[in-house]
Amino acid sequence: MPKLENKNRRESTLMRDAHVHALYRRIMEELGKAAPYVSKSYIYERIHEETKLSVRSISFIINHIKPVGGG
Repeated sequence: MPKLENKNRRESTLMRDAHVHALYRRIMEELGKAAPYVSKSYIYERIHEETKLSVRSISFIINHIKPVGGG
C-alpha cells in the first residue's frame, strides 16, 4: 500500500498526525535499547492513553502517514 499524500488531509488532521508521531518518537526514545523488543500494542496503548484515538487509527498514522517535515 503506497504512502498517503499529506496534501489531501485537513490541517487539523495533520496536527493530530504530527502529535501521534511525536508521542511515538518520545516513547521509543524512553525505551532506548529495549525499544525493538517491546510489543507494538504496548506502544500503541500508551499513545491511546494520551490521545484517546483507537489503536487502529494510531497504527494507521504511524505506518501509513509520513511525519510532517520527514523522518
